[in-house]
Formats: sequence, C-alpha cells, structure tokens
Amino acid sequence: MMILSIVKLIHMGGFASRLVDKILGFDNVVFLLSAILSYAAMRYERMSVQLENLADTMFIVGLICMTAASFVLSFEIL
Repeated sequence: MMILSIVKLIHMGGFASRLVDKILGFDNVVFLLSAILSYAAMRYERMSVQLENLADTMFIVGLICMTAASFVLSFEIL
C-alpha cells in the first residue's frame, strides 16, 4: 500500500502508473492466497505438505510481483 501512496504522491501518470496499480493489486491477492493456504496447511494435516508447498510458491510469486512493480516504479521516476 505504501507504493500506491508514492505513485499518487509523485503524480506518476500514464501507462506506468496503471501497470504498477495492476501488479500490486494482483500481488495483494497472491499474498492473501498464500496466507489462506498456509493456514489451511496447519488445519488439515493430511494435505499439509501440498498446501504448504503451494503457499510457499504463492509467496515467492508475490515477492517477484512486488519486485517487478518496484522496478517499474524506479525506472519511471528516473
């Protein structure tokens, strides 16, 4: 959410602003899915390994999306 505030603060417009908004919106959903899957892994013991692996994958995807949004934001500011 901090990056969304920075995007609005620096009045970054056009394609880059929309791209950062879309990436971070998707990123929020990915992190939420990761948290839900991690919780489910603790609750359902017989599927815990598969759920935890999926939660870990979702978390890594979220980190990659956040890094991509940071790169777009950084290069737009420059």
